Amino acid sequence: MTVRPVVESLALAVIVAGFWPSYFAASGNVPWQFHAHGIAASIWVTMVLAQSWTAHHKQFGIHAAVGKSSLLLFPFLIGGLAAIIDLTGKTVVATPDPVRTMFGSSFVVGLGLAIAAYVVLYYRALKYRRKVWIHSGYMLSTPLILFESPFSRILNMAMPGLAIRGPDDLHLIMPSILWAMALELAFVALVWWKYREKANPFLVAGGFIVAQMVAMGVLAYSPLLMPLLRAIGNMPSAVLVMTGFAIGAATSWAGWNAGKRALVPAPVAQAV
Repeated sequence: MTVRPVVESLALAVIVAGFWPSYFAASGNVPWQFHAHGIAASIWVTMVLAQSWTAHHKQFGIHAAVGKSSLLLFPFLIGGLAAIIDLTGKTVVATPDPVRTMFGSSFVVGLGLAIAAYVVLYYRALKYRRKVWIHSGYMLSTPLILFESPFSRILNMAMPGLAIRGPDDLHLIMPSILWAMALELAFVALVWWKYREKANPFLVAGGFIVAQMVAMGVLAYSPLLMPLLRAIGNMPSAVLVMTGFAIGAATSWAGWNAGKRALVPAPVAQAV
């Protein structure tokens, strides 16, 4: 067995394990925003792994068909992230949720940077879809952007020193997120060390992860963005979600058109 399927299987296992208690096992009792994000993100990761599998097994027809389906999926992915921003604001306004009260500013900034990262990575994947290494690098790097979310939950469940046993341990959420991001950066470094310039798309993803680490770390426990969170909480959910959907749709359209082959003008026949 090669390294690639092992890494892909491990990624799926981390996602399932990390989100099992809070989403998969409680799917009937979670807010609709969790479904909007969870379903779209799960399909996206599955799609990226399917793209990797079809390319390595030279199933290029299926690869192209699955790739085109991502044009329709991407708006739902960004709309789902916007739904989680909406939920964060709604929770701050409506309920005394200690986690979002403590880390609401960090979460919103982290999600905003995640949306920016997805837009940049996917746009460039579409733009360079005729260049195999560049295209595949950008697509394969997209799951890294929010991989800290399930992995940090695993750390909070089981890692000594980071495990949460009660309300007094909630402050460990942010260190777990930062450690999970550090692991992502270590993976990016290993990929780049192995493939060098062919892995430059992973460096772009790594840049966004560094920005998330710095911003979320600085804003941890900060009430700086609470006015923004309250404004989001009082905003109709449809406005925020449809804005995210529109950003995703615009990215699909712009990236697809940017990657089209330039038309070569036909030679003009000269009169005799």
